[in-house]
Amino acid sequence: MSDKPRFANKTKQAEVPNVKTLNIKINSLARTIKDLQYAKKEVETESKRLETFKTENQDRVSQQENVLKEAEMMVPHSENRIRSGIKDLSDYLEKERANIADEELIENAEKTLKNAEEALNV
Repeated sequence: MSDKPRFANKTKQAEVPNVKTLNIKINSLARTIKDLQYAKKEVETESKRLETFKTENQDRVSQQENVLKEAEMMVPHSENRIRSGIKDLSDYLEKERANIADEELIENAEKTLKNAEEALNV
């Protein structure tokens, strides 16, 4: 038996805690951007479906209006989560930038922040 821990060879290289935290914040913000894009796409889809129901299937119009309202509520919710994620990531980056040696990771964080700002302005 070796003196190594049982799973030493199977685990990823141990990340510095602030690098791991930065990765989590970047991925969380990127996922929220995708959520916003999906919510906007869903509003478009449900709007088209509502128009179809108005001409073809009057019985389902009120139900579809409720579906559309729910889809529309997700857009501001996602936008608020993006704003929160932007603040969280930019504050963390400002505080910990000096302690993170991985320039590629910092560039990725800045790119994600830029993408988030663009997603809010579209």
